[in-house]
Amino acid sequence: MKIFIVFIVFISSSIANDLPPGLFSWFSASELSYAGGGSLLLSPTSRSINLTGTTIDKSFSTSYIFYPAGIQAQSASLLLPINNKVIIGSINHISYGTFKGYDENAIQTDNYTSSDTWIRLGYTEPFKKLPLRFGISNQAYFSKLENYKSIFLFSSFGFAWEIQKYKLEIGVMINDFLLIHNDNSEDSINRLGNFNFGFCKELIYLPLKISIDFRTNGHTTFDDCYISGEFKVSDAFCFNLGTSTRKYSQNTGQSLSQTIFGSSGLGIYYKNKDLIIGYGLYLYGTGGSSNGFDLSINF
Repeated sequence: MKIFIVFIVFISSSIANDLPPGLFSWFSASELSYAGGGSLLLSPTSRSINLTGTTIDKSFSTSYIFYPAGIQAQSASLLLPINNKVIIGSINHISYGTFKGYDENAIQTDNYTSSDTWIRLGYTEPFKKLPLRFGISNQAYFSKLENYKSIFLFSSFGFAWEIQKYKLEIGVMINDFLLIHNDNSEDSINRLGNFNFGFCKELIYLPLKISIDFRTNGHTTFDDCYISGEFKVSDAFCFNLGTSTRKYSQNTGQSLSQTIFGSSGLGIYYKNKDLIIGYGLYLYGTGGSSNGFDLSINF
């Protein structure tokens, strides 16, 4: 049955359509701190499939992200472990602000808003005879700009292979390919979802996990590489770091420091038995930054 589901999903991805740009927004401080990478490290407040399945407690998580130009994103998620399965439900919302409206004669009309909302449901479970975890996530995506409204249904799936001898995980994911589309705009949609290949290694002599991801953005070749790390200072505190090759595409002849530190992230997290509090910061290659907070409670 699982193989049949994977086959259907793979076939669907081959005929998938274009992805709305807003679908690539980040909804957790951990995503900011990993600079968009860390697919095998991310918290459930992100849009990741959470293939690691290491959480064994029920948890509620929420995040608040501040983008430039007054754009704000919020998320809330519920994670429920059942036997070896992990079920995740979440709501993500991003508001682009309120704008003044004008007609074709430049006469002011009513103000209007623009926003995107995701409702996501997914789960992961291990294979019985193999050191593999399988995960699938479906999300309804609602986009609004003045009187234009769009509704999309996306799906993602992936595998994670854990090699305990080397403290290594390898993950393969196909994210956000289109299943259903209802759009009253005139824009054409014809691009595939993105493909992510990554691995995460826990170092032996340092309290550090390093994650490297290679990702496409709707094309057949890898566009970007992400390097992320989680450095454990103590049982209570850890630091997150991340950078990517997007520093070259985002930078437009800025200063040397922006070239070096651009498209990079950092974060700090406090953890105890039932509470995780985190802060993440992302620096753009063109200048400016985004930052946000995470809160997760086990119950």
